[in-house]
Amino acid sequence: MNPDMPVHVQSNSKIPYCFVDLKYEDFDIIKPLGKGAYSEVVLAKNKLTGHESALKIVDKNFLLKEKKMHHACIEREVLSNLRHKGIIKLFNAFEEQDKLYYSLEVLTDGNLLEYMNRHVLNDSIIKFYAAELLLILEYLHQNGLVHRDVKPENILLTKDKHLKLIDFGTVFVYDHTKIDIGNKLEDIRIQYQKQRSPSLNDFEKPTIKYCRDSSFVGTSEYLCPELVDYNVIGPQADLWALGCFIYQLYTNKTPFYSENEFELFNNISQCSWSQEQSIPNDALDLIKILLDKDPSKRFHGEFNDCQYNYDNLKQHQFFRGINFKQMWLQDVPFLNTATIYKRKVSRIQTTLVENNLTSRDKFDVRGISVTKHKADSIIISGQLDKEHGVLFMTQFSLRYASIVCQDGVANFIYTNPQLNNKKRIIPLNQFTSCKLLGKGKFIVGDRNKKKYIFKQRENNVPAQQWVNLINKYIKSNHY
Repeated sequence: MNPDMPVHVQSNSKIPYCFVDLKYEDFDIIKPLGKGAYSEVVLAKNKLTGHESALKIVDKNFLLKEKKMHHACIEREVLSNLRHKGIIKLFNAFEEQDKLYYSLEVLTDGNLLEYMNRHVLNDSIIKFYAAELLLILEYLHQNGLVHRDVKPENILLTKDKHLKLIDFGTVFVYDHTKIDIGNKLEDIRIQYQKQRSPSLNDFEKPTIKYCRDSSFVGTSEYLCPELVDYNVIGPQADLWALGCFIYQLYTNKTPFYSENEFELFNNISQCSWSQEQSIPNDALDLIKILLDKDPSKRFHGEFNDCQYNYDNLKQHQFFRGINFKQMWLQDVPFLNTATIYKRKVSRIQTTLVENNLTSRDKFDVRGISVTKHKADSIIISGQLDKEHGVLFMTQFSLRYASIVCQDGVANFIYTNPQLNNKKRIIPLNQFTSCKLLGKGKFIVGDRNKKKYIFKQRENNVPAQQWVNLINKYIKSNHY
């Protein structure tokens, strides 16, 4: 099988397998995997084939109400027409009167950002992952598609720690001739989205080769300057995100980060970022190429738009020793167990603490420490629901939370009872933000602009009380 070509698994009816007439009753439901506002994911077994998959069940009425139906339809069409070892597999998709069903491969090893928070990645692993992501992007671009939201949170890990790109609801077609469903994707977008109102930039923007008009979609820290300045996008946008990705693998932060969104966009527009000493020279040189304000220069030399092959980038000295033709047949470079560590509690970043707890940090069944140090003082504790993603869906699940003052420093701490009380610590200082969202929800932001959304539970501490106390200690713990 050629991994560079779209593949359809055919049924006896000669209809692509992803459009075979299936029903929910054709599956045995084994167990739930997650539940969100408009969808749930269950582990399911096909009664006919015995094949297990992650069955995503989506509420169509909710999507229509929230004007997100086009994201679900585009994701279905893209995943059913693309097949690559670095892209999550859609086995089949079907719908009933008020539900959409996607049968996806099961990936339970978490996303790359979580992996980065648990380990220090060495140079060999970083180069390997950068090479895998470059091949994934090359494949998408050869099919005329821009992902538009490339980031570690949208990259899942297989059991053998290879990469799988997910979340294709925001895919943009910039070359309709490269993929058979190009016109269909555009029709879906027009059907469910109102035409974007013109902005002042629309009348000022220059012509940028390979780029087309685009809506403002993506994650702020990874947006490219041509989108920020002129609302246009092309494959160069994903290459820009690749530069941010490599930078983040080395430094554990994004290059243009600022808590102030205006300053963040200004940094992107001006290509203003610091050259960290922790980044090797060959990696720094590649990052400079990928983060060039001129989109055409990110291709690193002459570029053949007939094939969209990134041979020039592959030949960069950073990838010296990488065998691009055998990436998914190779083992991921060995991660020395000595690099597995507890990230120290810091004033400038959120900290993930592993479950190797000392005797004084044992937790009771509620997830609250019962053997705290003398200097520790629990200001408030209670139960919250936390929003998070499972297989690119949104869900809420229980967390035990507290605000703890330790040696004069306050932290917002929550534990996950479903993961052996794994604990996350967010220092409450000038690098942290918190605000009320309404409907019992509030959001906490850390130094790296990671956002955590919580929802109050019935008969428990109100969201407003959490926000008031968190902001109180944020103000009092400025350094």
